Amino acid sequence: MNRTCFAILLLASLFSLVGCIQDTPINGLSQYQKLDSVSNFAPNLSIEGTTFKGSFSDDYNTFYFFRKETPGVEKYVPYTSQFENGEWQAPKIAGYYNDTYSYTYQLKVPGTDALFFLSNQKTKNDTSTSPNYNFWKTEIANGALGKPKEFEYESLIYNYNSQPSITNDGTLFFTSDTPDWSKTLSYKMELHNGTYSEPELFEPLNSWRNNKDWAVYEFCVSPNKDYIIVCIQDNTNDSPSADLYLSRMENGNWSYPQRIGHGINSPETENFPYITPNGKYLLFTKAFSEFKIVPIKMVLDI
Repeated sequence: MNRTCFAILLLASLFSLVGCIQDTPINGLSQYQKLDSVSNFAPNLSIEGTTFKGSFSDDYNTFYFFRKETPGVEKYVPYTSQFENGEWQAPKIAGYYNDTYSYTYQLKVPGTDALFFLSNQKTKNDTSTSPNYNFWKTEIANGALGKPKEFEYESLIYNYNSQPSITNDGTLFFTSDTPDWSKTLSYKMELHNGTYSEPELFEPLNSWRNNKDWAVYEFCVSPNKDYIIVCIQDNTNDSPSADLYLSRMENGNWSYPQRIGHGINSPETENFPYITPNGKYLLFTKAFSEFKIVPIKMVLDI
């Protein structure tokens, strides 16, 4: 073989090697880089009837989520799964878990070691005999989750609080039901100098609830606060179920929500929206049974 042929073969081998390296998943989202439709996410983590909301670590190699302890029983267990060897591993119960209590909605705070979650563990100012779900926080150290700490706020401790999302400036948004379940309202808590303010009403969601044909459920605000994904059930449909809707920030106001297209919604229930901190993907749950993932560019092109 002459030197020219050898050089060509060597270059071809190098290009092939580089291509293989580029195609090799480097984290739990890498395989979706060329995604152009709705896809299943981590099917091995889904269980029919008990698949709920999750969030990612900063490197997208840890997935935090929760399940019912037993189908039909309203007790929830927090889990983590690691992305290793090109796949999501069997989940493990979160280290802070205490089987006396129930835990929901783990939310990793991007760029920090903090993880928020909600639990019916009794807070120090709760005088009720059956505590509802309130915010708690744990710190991540060397990959382990530390002892839970009560998240200090005074109002809404008797409400059923749920579905938190967080934006780049640290603002927490969430849904809250009154203790008698007669009213659902949306709130936000702003971060000022490292301290969260008391919850205040987030009126766009509450105003949409004035539509008598709609049941407005949970929502997720984008990292840069430029759009909202909200779950809405249109009761004028023959077989109503919750779907995902989009609202944009336009000239300082939130647009009226529009149902998202492109096959993202279906006759089944779509809920538990979560926008990845890098703003590239929407993760949601179908029929409480499957995690789904879709590029944000499809969501925004309604």
